[in-house]
Amino acid sequence: MQIIYHLGYILSEKMHISIAASRGLIKLAIKEEFDPYKPINTLGLRDYQNLINNSLKKRLQDLNIPKYAELIELLMDELIKNQSLITMERI
Repeated sequence: MQIIYHLGYILSEKMHISIAASRGLIKLAIKEEFDPYKPINTLGLRDYQNLINNSLKKRLQDLNIPKYAELIELLMDELIKNQSLITMERI
């Protein structure tokens, strides 16, 4: 869940919403992208990349977030830079 906290924090700063709301967006996108009962700690880097490029991107578009493409790009960069957080979740 550390990667979700990290990405949620970045998303909250850029969208000017609470961290809880931004993490909620990410978690809802996870449920939409994958089986709702799939444990989050089994998601890998590729899963998070698909999640950001598909479900989360669609949610931001549906919410009419200006410059959503820049947010997606920023989140993808942060995901790559901090991919070790995904590995830590599996331990």
